[in-house]
Amino acid sequence: MDLKQVFNTASVLLVDNTYAGLKDTTFSKYLLTEMIDSPLDATAAFICDGRIRGVAFKQDFWTLVTDIVRFDPEFESYAAALLQKTKCNKRQSYTVEAADFHQAIVTLLCDLLVSGESCECYDGRRSHILAYSSERQERLQLLFKTKIAPLFDLGAAEMLEICCGNGMATAALSNLGYNIYALDNDKCAICEGLFHGALRKENTAVLDVRYLSEYEFTQYHKFRLVVGFMLGAIYEFNKADWQKILSEAAAIVNEGLFLLTVHKKEEIDFIDKTMNSFGIKGQIIDNRDDTSIYDQWVYIGVKESTAPSSSVKS
Repeated sequence: MDLKQVFNTASVLLVDNTYAGLKDTTFSKYLLTEMIDSPLDATAAFICDGRIRGVAFKQDFWTLVTDIVRFDPEFESYAAALLQKTKCNKRQSYTVEAADFHQAIVTLLCDLLVSGESCECYDGRRSHILAYSSERQERLQLLFKTKIAPLFDLGAAEMLEICCGNGMATAALSNLGYNIYALDNDKCAICEGLFHGALRKENTAVLDVRYLSEYEFTQYHKFRLVVGFMLGAIYEFNKADWQKILSEAAAIVNEGLFLLTVHKKEEIDFIDKTMNSFGIKGQIIDNRDDTSIYDQWVYIGVKESTAPSSSVKS
């Protein structure tokens, strides 16, 4: 779903231009209340699983409010009040899957980034040759072909990549046919990846993985593979943050595989110990190469389901 096509417009305004900002619906509800007495050109409701999860209204331009990022039990009553009470020339309603509507919001946020409307790095983007290493991408593809594919049957499993940066690793795995959803808290890195096509608008979000469970994000996906490339640097002072990141990533997978890489041996030892504390057994692979600084140490862990059957083979 492309919301700009739905409304036949070049721009749709959100109450906040960040994924994290949309989690708090306080201003959205205030705005809906304020607009009740205003004459509107058009309104549109987005119904997911029988509930109003988004409302758009046009007054010179389209504005969209939603609780699809994080469910708010009060949101629907505010949205319904606007739809029922406001003076409006045209009313529309769309029944959509929650996952599809969420994806539309994610895509719209990425559009705002890559267009420069919500990212200050628009005029300072690096060229593709400076931003990406073909040698690193080839090494990652070789790692998957030789160490992962022969041992683990991933099928068409959806992959979550944490700390994706500008999508250098994402692009390498996408070229192998993997369906990747990429997350990072650095919006300029995400913006660069979107601009160069290493990241896809519909499958990318600026999101701090430390707080992943605070969103509805994982309700729209069933991940069986979590990857993170060149995590770190991991120091004593930030280990609590990395423990939180790994904890959140581990919690979203009921059964599946974890593949994480770092630069230093002490970093991979920390990851192995941390994941083991979550009940995830893993192995460490020495992937050192004198010609590269990337992905020198690899962690592969398997989380087994408590269910009788298992679809991850090792």
